[in-house]
Amino acid sequence: MRLSWLFAVFTFVPTNGLSPIDKIRNKLYTIERQQWDYLNDQQWRTSGSADIDLAKVFVSFDDEIHRWPLAAPPVLSSSWWKKPQKQVRHIQEMYATFLEFMRQQTEPGVKPARVREWLSLAASVLSDPKTAVSRAMSQLQKSILIDKIFHIIVQEQRKYYNRSELCELQVSPHQLIYDLYNTIVLAEIKGYAMMQFSWMLLKIYRPGNTTTEANSTRSHYVQSVLLTAQATRDALADANRELYRCDPLQHERGKTYDEIIRLLQGYIENEIDMNQESTCQQNCVNYKVAKNYGCFKDQFCSQQPKCKGTILNCTFVEADMTIAAANSKSHRRYEWIQYKTGRTLGKQNKERCENNDKCRKNFVTQHQVNSWWRWLFWHCSYCMCLCDDPENSDRYFSLKEVTSDIRENKVVTGIRLVKLDKVFHFQISESTLHQEGFVSPGSWLPIERINIDQQQNGVDYHTLSHIARAIDLDDVVAPTGWVLTGVRFRMLGSHLNLYIRITKFNFQTGRLSYNNSMWLGNDNTDASENPRSRLNLNRPSLPTRSAVALPVDSKHDQFMEFTHSDFDNDAAQSTVPFIDIQPLQPYTRGVLLSGAGVSHRGAVGSGGFVALKLFTYDYAPYVRARQPREPS
Repeated sequence: MRLSWLFAVFTFVPTNGLSPIDKIRNKLYTIERQQWDYLNDQQWRTSGSADIDLAKVFVSFDDEIHRWPLAAPPVLSSSWWKKPQKQVRHIQEMYATFLEFMRQQTEPGVKPARVREWLSLAASVLSDPKTAVSRAMSQLQKSILIDKIFHIIVQEQRKYYNRSELCELQVSPHQLIYDLYNTIVLAEIKGYAMMQFSWMLLKIYRPGNTTTEANSTRSHYVQSVLLTAQATRDALADANRELYRCDPLQHERGKTYDEIIRLLQGYIENEIDMNQESTCQQNCVNYKVAKNYGCFKDQFCSQQPKCKGTILNCTFVEADMTIAAANSKSHRRYEWIQYKTGRTLGKQNKERCENNDKCRKNFVTQHQVNSWWRWLFWHCSYCMCLCDDPENSDRYFSLKEVTSDIRENKVVTGIRLVKLDKVFHFQISESTLHQEGFVSPGSWLPIERINIDQQQNGVDYHTLSHIARAIDLDDVVAPTGWVLTGVRFRMLGSHLNLYIRITKFNFQTGRLSYNNSMWLGNDNTDASENPRSRLNLNRPSLPTRSAVALPVDSKHDQFMEFTHSDFDNDAAQSTVPFIDIQPLQPYTRGVLLSGAGVSHRGAVGSGGFVALKLFTYDYAPYVRARQPREPS
């Protein structure tokens, strides 16, 4: 009869809408109540096998814990986590000893332990000053309710960008709070199970009023549980669900970031080569939109690759200059330009040559370039312009959708941008979704290559140009009950715009609704009734030169345009912002996600980085504790 009841305990406990850890606690309440009901039966209590029967129940409860999909606890080095981590570790170690003893007693054919061994186990759990779990339980409760470690995480999110531990873990504050709640509550469940088991043993071996003490333990635990759940829900409500990669300690092109190349680039051209008549009757500022028509008498124009696209926004700086041509393997045209007055555009390789003139001269080819007079009337000026030349330029974005296999119950658990064959692609990591929002570790899907010569611009990919170089900065998040299963860029007018696929799912069973998916994005434009705002870059330097970590400075419903770097700082040789290509995958294993975003990480005077965001799922509705029914 007792074994048939044990089977029922683990097959029927109404727990819909709860997190796994709260369901486990409710199962413990049910087991505890039933066992105390048995203990109040003197015939059962004195049967001679009550201790072994109890051990079987608690061993079965541990097996039940392991059947639930619980993620591994996060590894943290933060000072605020040291004390609670110590208490969690103590309870786990005590529980391992406790469980080993229980399993030994339940092995078939094993000689039962003597009564004093059972009592010694109970004493070590309840009263031994070195091992008692009650002190560790109290310290854990203090960490949440008095030290407010979850509130500390909410405060820490304000400096997330500054290479904080949150950012290094690739986890949102919301997800971290939920995971720590699971870690702490699981330790408390194990501690409480050991304490109640110990009171039950004393009830068997030392008949007396142990019920009062067990009830006091229960009352204190239940009250703590209710307060902990409420404190957790409050913290989850305040915690940010977004996560992104911060600036690495060392920027490395092709590994942590990549660039759009030669979209708008500083370009020196003489006005005589920008008109079909080969005259110098105009001024540089008259060439707002122009093109190259030749190379007059093989002057400096013969010493540099010409702009084969559109020449834009020319200005006159000074007549005479020294131009340091970049290495032929570089995507730059010039390393620096120094005018006769001393004004210099770009850096004179100081970082590479340590102010060594000989080194600088050997590193680059220098040209003395002087404007000249023609027919005594016309001044043929060298102009500083911008060149929009698609030849030898990396400026393409894939428009193909990248989706997880929802037929196999796969969800997106990581994203990144990858440049392949001059094209920036989304790449996703997909994982199998299980019950209660748990996902198994994911793997990165291969990228579908694009051949820009064989596939269709505007359909398969988008080509940036001086008239179509905007990207929308959005946070796109699914409603409750939907998860992220795909991403892509689409064209919204002339803007690159983030589009995500979301799929409805059942949190309890973990099953995706295969026929219930849709694409979601922000359809607002800068021409709408409530238009997007523009994020401007003012004289932007290269973001890799920043001495400090760059924060996210964009907001949802903004847009920005890719542009050239600052003339003075970089001779306008680079396209900014750069593209952050660091993989974004929470804990590097993945968690349940409900959205994605495109943001800008930068500061005043910096070109910054276009970077991706992810949004973890909202677990607040599932964190609930209930008042257990008292034993009869």
